[in-house]
Amino acid sequence: MLSARLPLLLLGLTAFLSVQLLILVQTDRRYEGPRRPTRIGRPKLPTALIIGARKGGTRALLDGIALHPKVRIVRRETHFFDANYTLGVEWYTKLMPKVLDDEIIIEKTPAYFSSEVAPHRVFELNQWMKLVIIVRHPTQRAISDFTQVYHNKLDLNKTLPDLKKEAFRRTGGDVEELNTDYKPIRNSLYDVHMSNWLKYFPLRQFLILNGDVFRANPLRELRRLETFLDLEPRISPTQLVFNPRKRFFCFRRDRSERCLGESKGRRHQRVDATLQSRLTDAFRPHNAKFFALVNRTFLWD
Repeated sequence: MLSARLPLLLLGLTAFLSVQLLILVQTDRRYEGPRRPTRIGRPKLPTALIIGARKGGTRALLDGIALHPKVRIVRRETHFFDANYTLGVEWYTKLMPKVLDDEIIIEKTPAYFSSEVAPHRVFELNQWMKLVIIVRHPTQRAISDFTQVYHNKLDLNKTLPDLKKEAFRRTGGDVEELNTDYKPIRNSLYDVHMSNWLKYFPLRQFLILNGDVFRANPLRELRRLETFLDLEPRISPTQLVFNPRKRFFCFRRDRSERCLGESKGRRHQRVDATLQSRLTDAFRPHNAKFFALVNRTFLWD
């Protein structure tokens, strides 16, 4: 008789214990405090732009500041303010990541710095935009820029450029001057581009970072960027890992590391010392004007 009723007793006991467990869990939850409502992020326009300089370290800088928990970045270069402006703000906004109210967005397109139209367009969208520029020795930056142009043409099986022929042009007789129409050269004329941006934005809305320092000690420049963006210093030295093969730092988030692509950090095309010296001499007056514009001196001689 008892054996026949045993399954029913076990079933009842199981149901009773399940109810008691549910009550216990619900009771414990009362002491956890109210649950935070799930907040769904929304896309919004950037708080800051990394506008250049090309081959100055903009990609590494973007990846570095992305370590901050309150920063969200736009991975692709949108070229909105120089090449894609006619697509409209709605198109631009759709490219933005979804963020919470206390998070900021940073977009990077280094072509903005040398664009003649970008400053006015940025001002029209947001006259309070924070603008970040990372610069390096103009000669080394130009050689790096030239190296990328060289490899792009090599990949496309096109005629390869010669920096000796491209960097200078004859103005008459044997007189040569810097070829400012050649993009790898023009992109190093920091004074020309900075003057254009200062027509619309005051100097206090710019942060000028040293790309040569950033490569050797990225945390120092990232701290300056955190301060400029009104962020608490949250990036840890343990998140910066030097890669001896690439000869620059990678960035660690959780258990994964993010290193720049193969096209970054590659060895420059060989440029003889004489040409490098000529370039440095030719850039010197432009550097002096740039230093005066930004009230800061860089050791580029």
